[in-house]
This record gives sequence, structure tokens and C-alpha cells, in this order.
Amino acid sequence: CTGLNSLLPGQVFWPSSDSYRAQQSSYYSGEQATMTPACRVSPNNASDVSRILKFASAHECHFAVRTGGHMAWSGASNIGSEGFTIDMQQVKGVPTLSEDKSVVSFGAGSRWRDVYTVLQLQNLTTVGGRVGDVGVGGFLLGVVLVNGSIINANQKQHSNLYWGLKLGSTNFGVVTRFDMFTFSQGPVWGGSQFFAIKDASNLLERLVTFTEKLAEDPKGFFGLSLAWNPEAKDYIIWTLQTYLKPEAYPALWSGFESFTPLVDMMGIKNLTDITEEFQEADPGKHGRSRWLTMTYKANAQFHLDLYARGVELFEPYHGHAGVHWAVSVQPVPARLASASIENGGNPTCLKESEGNLWVMLITTDWLDPSDDHIMNTSAEALLKWAEDEAKRRGLFSPFIYMNYASGSEPVMVRSTDDQTLKKMIQVKKMYDPQGDLDKLWHGGFKLPRTEEHEPVTNYDRSEL
Repeated sequence: CTGLNSLLPGQVFWPSSDSYRAQQSSYYSGEQATMTPACRVSPNNASDVSRILKFASAHECHFAVRTGGHMAWSGASNIGSEGFTIDMQQVKGVPTLSEDKSVVSFGAGSRWRDVYTVLQLQNLTTVGGRVGDVGVGGFLLGVVLVNGSIINANQKQHSNLYWGLKLGSTNFGVVTRFDMFTFSQGPVWGGSQFFAIKDASNLLERLVTFTEKLAEDPKGFFGLSLAWNPEAKDYIIWTLQTYLKPEAYPALWSGFESFTPLVDMMGIKNLTDITEEFQEADPGKHGRSRWLTMTYKANAQFHLDLYARGVELFEPYHGHAGVHWAVSVQPVPARLASASIENGGNPTCLKESEGNLWVMLITTDWLDPSDDHIMNTSAEALLKWAEDEAKRRGLFSPFIYMNYASGSEPVMVRSTDDQTLKKMIQVKKMYDPQGDLDKLWHGGFKLPRTEEHEPVTNYDRSEL
């Protein structure tokens, strides 16, 4: 840390400083916040990141990288006293549009609200997170390489790296800037609705139909959670919905209008306001938290049975401080896989032929560290039941959505096929030939390690 401070004076913070404590307290989950790195360093730009990585590589320093800090599991983007954390929150600046407004550029330290707010003024948006407070870096994660080189990665330059970064996690380098295509976007219809748990079966059946109809009209989003509400001491259904036109109950929502919500926050709004609304409704921030995920073919009865198993596992602990749990789903339309292939390739195992899927998320939150064991083991037991039962019913998909996964889940091995995994390992050898990021960068999801390394290749050092 002393060496880093000499390298970047005024940008290194020790545990006794207010800046260190502020950064620590801003993590989404309590487990991440309780890890205490020896120091935290805040780069302002790609050049600072380059100097930090060269220093870490030369001195074999262990480190973690934090952008938005939204991943829940301990060590995802923080480290203990054995290393330092690179906090990317200052690598942002104001998102800027190209002259023709077709591309928006923003730093990896930005939050999605920063990007959406700028684009909203131009009646534009881009593909991103549904919660404004989520960091863009963790959501897209991928580039500063471990040797300090600063390169561009896209479909024309270093296209193999661009392909690999779609499932890159902490394997290839640190992304410092994103250039993303924009598209016109005016007001939308969206918000949240809450329903009585008795409506679960019918709502899930409608969601199956909704998922199928996304092939005809891809402008809709519908996320559904079956959750224990500790304030009401009852179960509830929470839905997050958006249609990218100012049209209430379009044909895609056919059948949903017959349900009577307990709370209805739907309306014609701008996209930025909806992401902030979703953020405010999130119960987990700053508590103890565990997320686990899997993917399966869209099926209402399976999700109902998963919820019932969750009730069996978690109900004995409902009286414990801050206990909240939910099983949530959102559609993954079959078309998504082929759309990714058309835009730089698809390293995941998702295939259009697999049909429509749901990504399922188990979220558990609590306050007392003494409950860590029972909450974690209960969540793991629920995931094991779900995977075993989905296989038995012929619904299982091996894909694990990285942004919802826990560090215990085999994201890289399960989410690719053997041929793709070998290709990703070869790409890694090109950009991290000595495997330094495996040894030094803590957190994220690592590719399987190999002992063979190729010679270092020289790359274009143009600013990312």
C-alpha cells in the first residue's frame, strides 16, 4: 500500500480514513463490507488502472476490483488484509454521445442511472441494468491488461477478446470504458405490482405465455418474485414490469389485466424513473445476503413446487432478525442466443434450439451473522433440490447467469460447452500468458487453470 501511495498519491486510503469507510459501507451486502483490505485505491482513468496492474504484477500483490459492488457473495469484489481493493467508482466521467448520437461512451465506474439520465434528455437509451444503482462494470464485466497495456476490444479490434469478455469475469483484464449502441426511446409503461400469493399459479401460467410471445414482440420485460414479506408477516408476489412503449396492457400482456393487484405502481413513465423505483423496492441492500441461480425451461408448476420447497426450508427461521427470502424468475427468450451470435459471437451454451427459458434467482437476506450457517445451507439445499428436480422433469438447462450466481457455483464450466471453454482458455493465454490474474485477482469466476502458457503478444496500446 505504501508503494501504491507513492505511485498514486492521494488516491490510496487506509482503514482509518473516512474515504475507506465510505467505500466499504457502500457494498450491496454485509458480507462484502465486512472484508477489510489492507488499503483501497481509487483510480481516476485507464492510465491509473494500468499503473496499478503493472505494480501488482511486478510485486505479486493480491487485489480485488470493485465497480458497483452489487454482487452479494463474500469476496466477489473485495478482499481481506492479504491485499488491496481497486475501487473503480471514480473511473466514470459524464457519459458522452458520438456526433451522430448512435453510440454512448461511459466509464466502468458509472452506475446505470448516470447513463440513462444523460440518454433520457435525448430520448435515447441503451441495453443495461433494470436497477439504476447497479454498476455498469459488473453488469457487462468484461481493458487494461495485466501487463498494463491499454487496448480496444470490439468486433474489429481484438475480436477474440471481445468475444471472451461476454463471459469474461475476472479472467482477461480490467474494463475501463464501454462504447454502446443507443436507440430511440420515449416514455414507457412500467413499474411494480404486488399480488396476493393465491394468484401465484395463474400469474405464472400467464408468464409462460408472455415468454412465448416475446418472439413476436421483444419490447417487454416481466420479472416475478414469490417472497416472504417480514413486515406483513405473509407471503407476497412482487412483479417488475416494463413495456418500451407508452401503452398500458399491450397484447403482450393479454390476460394479466384480469388480475387485481394489492398495490399498483404501473404507469406511463420514463425509463430512468422505473429503474429508480425498482431500486427502492430492493429489500436486501447492506444486510447479510446470499444469491443462487439456475436456468430451466419456462414452467409454471415447477416454480410453484420450488416455492413450496422454499417454504419448508425457510419458514422455521421467519422469526429471526431481518429474514427475507424469495424465488424469482425472468424470461430468457430463445432469440437471445442467436442475437448474441450476430453481435460478436456467443460464448455461452445458450442455443435458440433449446427454446424459451427462465432464469431463476434465490435471494436470501438476514441481519444476524449467527444466522449465516442456517441461511446459507438452506439456500444451498433449495438450489440442489431445484437442479435435481429440474433434471428429473426434463426442464434443466446448464446455463448459470453470472450476475445472479454465488462464488460456489461452477459458472464457467456449466455455462459453456467443451469446445468453447477450450477457446476461452486459449484467448486467456494470449492476454494473460503467465496466468497472473488467476493468482493475484481475487473474486469473480475463474476459467479452469492450465499449466501451459504461450509467449506474450504485443498489442495496440490505443486508449480503451
